[in-house]
Amino acid sequence: MARILVLDGHSSAALAFTRSAGRAGHWVAVGANQGLFAAAKLSRYCQLPFDYPVSTSTAEAFVVAVREFARLNGIDVVVPITDWTVQPLSEQRESFAGISRLALPPRDAVTAAADKFHTVELARSLGIGVPRTWLIQSPAEIAGLPDSKNLLVIKDRFSVRWKNDQAIFGSVSYAMGKEEVERRIGERLRAAGDVLVQEFVFGKGIGLSFFIAEDGVYLPFAWERIREIDPRGSASSCRKSILLDNKLATLSSRLMQAIGFRGIAMVEYKALPDGTAVLMEINGRPWGSIGLPIASGIDYPCYLIDWWLTGTLPPKTLEYRADITCRRLVSELTHLSNVRIGKPENWPNEYPDFWSTLAKAAIPWYPGMRYDDVWFSDPRPGWAQLKNWFRVRRSK
Repeated sequence: MARILVLDGHSSAALAFTRSAGRAGHWVAVGANQGLFAAAKLSRYCQLPFDYPVSTSTAEAFVVAVREFARLNGIDVVVPITDWTVQPLSEQRESFAGISRLALPPRDAVTAAADKFHTVELARSLGIGVPRTWLIQSPAEIAGLPDSKNLLVIKDRFSVRWKNDQAIFGSVSYAMGKEEVERRIGERLRAAGDVLVQEFVFGKGIGLSFFIAEDGVYLPFAWERIREIDPRGSASSCRKSILLDNKLATLSSRLMQAIGFRGIAMVEYKALPDGTAVLMEINGRPWGSIGLPIASGIDYPCYLIDWWLTGTLPPKTLEYRADITCRRLVSELTHLSNVRIGKPENWPNEYPDFWSTLAKAAIPWYPGMRYDDVWFSDPRPGWAQLKNWFRVRRSK
């Protein structure tokens, strides 16, 4: 079996990768930013924890530390999970030659997948529904926005980008009315240099994921969101596997192939009441809800590792289990905390009711329910995350 280094041990996807690789018999090390709580390090499948310099503070030092750890420990495959680590490693991938393989798409695909404006424009050209979107690069361009009483989303073009070896973190905010829109755009222009403005899309969140190789698309999988950490829109705290929509799967695979992507990726949409799907984003890296396809019968991490080790491709398709529900306990608690605060001022759409949400979320188990974090066979990560969640809130 191989020696695998999983990065970003604080993330739920890192925990899923650690467990999958460990259960497959691989030796697994887990790395994370120095000083950051990382539940994946506590997994029974983690053989060696690794603290590295914070990649978003000193990208060069981070890459050097990962490369040296890989060299000293005979690492066969390094698996970066988040944009924090994917992009710095992608830029210096040649320095790992002869040391370790990096589980990364081609450099151009990494750049394209990270660029939200490029994604929207490419999707539009392929006939995929997208929100009305404007790229604002200077204060003078704000005046060119059409008058709108609709809710607008103000978000950065990149989730994270680097300038002079320092990271500029992306943000997402919501605005209505000319004054608030101008204020929020101005804030992001000063911080990041450009910003995207999109009309908010109300609908049910759905996602599709794939394994993509040069000769085609493998292992399509679909799910829908049940609850989101932030009810206005964010990562999901609970989601369910659903049957595949073949038409949407075809469009989504064309989008990922058009950017030259290789590896595992997911595409997210909002489904409107009339059935129309509107693109929200793509993730050209392991995503937070990857535990759901694993629980449903598609172990993307193992297939990805095997591909990088031996070039072995997965089956073209697998008949996965629909109606499997997967939730992350600490995310569910954060969802409840957000709902308890109440509907934000001027929020123009429905908002979850706290008591009915509590009644649903309080059901600990029913047939088909799984947990991303809490496993009886690997209990330490889940319970440590729960303890850390309460500790952080007490400190506030």
